[in-house]
Amino acid sequence: MPETQVKDLTPEEAHRLYEEGVPFVDVREVEEYAQARIPGARLLPLSEFMARYQELPKDTPVVLYCRTGNRSWQAAAWLAQRGYTQVLNLEGGIVRWYRSGLPVDTTPVEEVYAATPFKEVGPLEARALVEDGAFVVDVREPWEYQGGHVPKAVNIPLSTLPRRLSELPRDRTLLLVCNSGNRSAMAAEYLVAQGFDPEKVVNLEGGTYAWMSAGLEVEG
Repeated sequence: MPETQVKDLTPEEAHRLYEEGVPFVDVREVEEYAQARIPGARLLPLSEFMARYQELPKDTPVVLYCRTGNRSWQAAAWLAQRGYTQVLNLEGGIVRWYRSGLPVDTTPVEEVYAATPFKEVGPLEARALVEDGAFVVDVREPWEYQGGHVPKAVNIPLSTLPRRLSELPRDRTLLLVCNSGNRSAMAAEYLVAQGFDPEKVVNLEGGTYAWMSAGLEVEG
């Protein structure tokens, strides 16, 4: 499949659309959104994105953003592969938006995650699952995977997951892993929505960072 093209917007370009009433969607996590956000932006955390993406308009412009533009670019690319033709990414994220002198809302808000339909474990529990024969799926990009990954992990980047479901065993525990647990949570939610047993779909909370911080071995 050819590389998906995502249109990046400078803060100034994005602000013009903002003033025209184009919706902005924040794909960061609840805690980040609660601290500061672009005024009026709705929250759709990346960890819930695969399960909820259909809440977004498909044929009208929408601007996605995160802290620095990386997570929102991944979300935009994923949507583009599903026929969303007018999804735009705020290059540099809310950090560059703020540094450009554009408005940020820091009023405290209370947001909560939707209940996760999958299990989450820490690194020591994850190691026990691996030792018990769990099928480990690293949903990061190949260059991240090559830099060090949980032993025995198979690399299936998040963007390719929907077309590679046949590679996943349905009779084994699936341990989903990324850098920090956000992309893998997104993958876990998607797998449950596709009929995988929620008791067998597990997300490594804190991701590879947590695994390494616990002193556990990685391959690379």
